[in-house]
Amino acid sequence: MDGVLDARFDHLPSLPQNLSAPLPWVKFTIACFRFSEVRAHFEDEGWTVRPLLVVRDVRSVFNSLIQKKYGRNGITADDPPIRLRLRRFLEDWKLFVDRGWPLLRYEDFTNDPISVLRATCAELQVAWDEAMASWPKKLEQIADPGFGNETFVLSRGSSLQETVKPSLASVKTEHIPPGDLEWMEREFAEMNRRMNYPEHVPATADPALGQRAVPQFENTRRYERLRRKHRFSRFFTGASETLGNWMKGGAEES
Repeated sequence: MDGVLDARFDHLPSLPQNLSAPLPWVKFTIACFRFSEVRAHFEDEGWTVRPLLVVRDVRSVFNSLIQKKYGRNGITADDPPIRLRLRRFLEDWKLFVDRGWPLLRYEDFTNDPISVLRATCAELQVAWDEAMASWPKKLEQIADPGFGNETFVLSRGSSLQETVKPSLASVKTEHIPPGDLEWMEREFAEMNRRMNYPEHVPATADPALGQRAVPQFENTRRYERLRRKHRFSRFFTGASETLGNWMKGGAEES
């Protein structure tokens, strides 16, 4: 197998030309596109897709994303609100449940990564290989590792067992405003029940966070580009005025 780790979440994924193995794979995050949309895109390209959805307690996801730069709680199509991203994930989860497609529960994986991965490969009808656990290949041997998750890249060990840390699976809420926590526990009640997640976890956020994390245009990359363009424009205008004054002064002297 060879493929993409990760695909950009704001682009429809594509497979590189330099695949070194016959079975390609693509790892991507549900954000701008639902899995159902990405699957339809690849089927339009002639591929047969074997789906796998990695599921994690969404309270942990929110608590993490809201701190990360790439978790932008924006209002644009390429940086949508975190709540919208989670709603898309929930739609895909329901699709997987309805179709009986494989689900990998992240918390189970962290507790016993090799056994869970073996079982997942069996569900996907992918032959087990010890290299899946021992990782003898270098990261650079993946056809497209260019947009890998920052947390994974920084915490990656020399093997699966050395990389996966059960402590990362604990549910924390210190960065979740109470309104967002209540929304998730209401919106994801069925998923939490069926995936054996707790119905309720205590709120531990500082009251200064407010009632909810309000999506803002200022959180988006589009806003950052506009700011850079504005700063450049002001710099260019100021430089032009300085040059003009200097040339005017030189002409008067001559």
